[in-house]
Amino acid sequence: MGDQDDPKGSSLKEELKKAMRDNVIPFPKPKKKRTSSKTSQVTIKGDNNIVGNGNFQVTGDIVFTKPPEIKILPPPNSIGGDPLLKQAIEDRFGKLGKARAKRYPNSAYAVMFKNFKSDFGIKKDQKRTIIWTWPRECAPAIIQYLDDKYANTMPGRLEKATKREDYIHTRPYLYQLEGDLLAHFGLKTNSPEVRQMLSNYFGVSGHRGLNHLQHWQWVCYLRGEVDKLEKQGG
Repeated sequence: MGDQDDPKGSSLKEELKKAMRDNVIPFPKPKKKRTSSKTSQVTIKGDNNIVGNGNFQVTGDIVFTKPPEIKILPPPNSIGGDPLLKQAIEDRFGKLGKARAKRYPNSAYAVMFKNFKSDFGIKKDQKRTIIWTWPRECAPAIIQYLDDKYANTMPGRLEKATKREDYIHTRPYLYQLEGDLLAHFGLKTNSPEVRQMLSNYFGVSGHRGLNHLQHWQWVCYLRGEVDKLEKQGG
């Protein structure tokens, strides 16, 4: 016997349909995951309130309980478990990326991370931050790798060269040093006062008349004057 022959069954079916129509709840839009150790609850008040873009009707108070998301901590004795060690590696990534960006502004960091993952055998579908779960003993190799990569950049080679006591800096670097030193006196490299001093000391009308050695001597002179100024101020 079907529902059409059973008045009681037909009545229950109609009541069920009505309940489904009156208690339709809209699916919440997906949101970015947030790490939390607490259980959150969202309550929708009833009394025939109209909610959502689809004007769905709610006839009773409904509570959605969101399970807590689990925050995974680095394993013991891992790189990520040592904040100072982790920061030392992050600083090297930043230093290398910044140096590479001067030559490759659009792809410096992407290529750097891609090469790093490839050189250390990290799978393509894994993030490079997987290294924070590696043993602390892996850190020296990572640090050495990043230091070697930086030493091969233009800023790295210049930094290495300037550590030599007998090294005469390149002209671009001399201009940078000169500008920094002159700023202590409120002067610029193209100011009349500077051109007058260059004329007095070297017999030239401007920087174009200075050879490499003279420019270096001029910067050394300025450094000495700045040292005197700072001692007087101290």
